[in-house]
Amino acid sequence: MMNQKSCQQLSQELCQQVSTETLTDKSLKDWLKLQAITKDYQLPYLLAHAEDGVIWGYFDINSDTLETSNEAFRECKFSELRLLTLQQCRIFGENGEVFLWKSNGEWHSRLILQSKVSELIAKKQIDFIPETQVLWGTQGKTNGNFTLLCDGSQGLKHAVPITGITFIQDKKKLHRPVRLEVHHYFCYDQDGLARIFLSRLVSLKKEPINESKTSKTST
Repeated sequence: MMNQKSCQQLSQELCQQVSTETLTDKSLKDWLKLQAITKDYQLPYLLAHAEDGVIWGYFDINSDTLETSNEAFRECKFSELRLLTLQQCRIFGENGEVFLWKSNGEWHSRLILQSKVSELIAKKQIDFIPETQVLWGTQGKTNGNFTLLCDGSQGLKHAVPITGITFIQDKKKLHRPVRLEVHHYFCYDQDGLARIFLSRLVSLKKEPINESKTSKTST
């Protein structure tokens, strides 16, 4: 069994608080870039939920820019990234995740680094359960760093920051190749029961056509 620390203690040890004092609607993109692109780590993806929809984003490390799904496909009129309508936002990648959320009218943020996760796993204080979520999209077209996904069965559209996706041309076969990887961290409580105390987004991936896995479908 894992070394005994409470899940709350482990959560506090795993998460670093991130200041939101300079966060305004005007500074939102700069604040997000500051969290995603650092000298110590880079987090390429953004997934935000707003009052008027879902927003994907991509951080280009070489040009130090943030592009959103609305900017990649203006004709689709996807939601804009604005602090006024934002509910929560996750910046993520293999190296970690920054989570920004609003509670009681105030913004809060925390950082999870994979290096710290690996340290706690090595000490047998935590472990994780991987989850693969299937994203809607059976066909798509590319623009820059984004692919506009359309789902033949649902008529849904969203633009994700991943390219090079292979689609099945037969529209009767609803193969959805894009995957969102999630890690759920757990520890054991004082009664010896495993408890998931924290989750984070890890990466976006594309599944080859010849692979068929049963996974949860997500929007």
